[in-house]
Amino acid sequence: MGCLFTGTFSLVFSLIGLVAGGLHGALIGFCVGALFDLLFGKRTVKTSRHFYASQDFTEHELVLAAYVAKADQNRLLRSEMEYVRAFLSKNLSSENLGPAMLRFRDILNSDIDIQTVCDDLRQHATIYEKLMILQFLFGFAQADGAMRQEELNAIQEISDLCGISRSSYEAVKSMFVGSYYYDDYQQTYGDSAQGGGYYGGGASYGGYRSTSSLENDYKILEVSPDATDEEVKKAYRAAAKKHHPDKVSHLGEDVRKAAEVKFAQVNEAYERIKKARGMN
Repeated sequence: MGCLFTGTFSLVFSLIGLVAGGLHGALIGFCVGALFDLLFGKRTVKTSRHFYASQDFTEHELVLAAYVAKADQNRLLRSEMEYVRAFLSKNLSSENLGPAMLRFRDILNSDIDIQTVCDDLRQHATIYEKLMILQFLFGFAQADGAMRQEELNAIQEISDLCGISRSSYEAVKSMFVGSYYYDDYQQTYGDSAQGGGYYGGGASYGGYRSTSSLENDYKILEVSPDATDEEVKKAYRAAAKKHHPDKVSHLGEDVRKAAEVKFAQVNEAYERIKKARGMN
């Protein structure tokens, strides 16, 4: 869509000029139309990155996952590698999966410049896309059944560099840390591992069992326990919008399904708060 109008005005004005003044008129019309194309083209290109292309999104996720892996004493466990493989298999064709895994290994063996990646995300990605990045990273860190402080620190650093508010960071974190724990981890991967998909962490999936608390529920909605009922309702509407699956459907069906899991968690948190408060 970024170049939808490019060339359109040149063509139209050239035809008008041709009819009105022959070849000379067509030349003048083309020049005038080109000026309009340039003006409208620039305006359109400025907003054309409102949504990331899925390949850009995937590349950034791989770079940031490698950074989190290096933060954990430069260790990459088999479970984490399989988590990435499951993620890639959902987004790439079978012939591209092998090269993508090699690309991930290359990133792991290179110096990682997260500042550039995060600057790009800060400037061009929507909040919905940024939150999906966080979900992916928390799932990656949790792939071995435990999440270490070094990994949490790295994810928080990435979140801050991407311009995600601390409350939004804590909201996503609460969906993985404290709200759910992984039990009886099986050495199987893909859809059968990590909560039924590469984003993991759902109450109805795999080996995760809910240990949710009202404290985490308020964090998920990004609202204080001292808030009024109306403030809670407003926070719920905002959280539901942030995590709505339709906001990331352009990144692929599996990403959309992952968003559905978190969207359900937002609704579940709200229902528990309503019940505790006696809200209608």
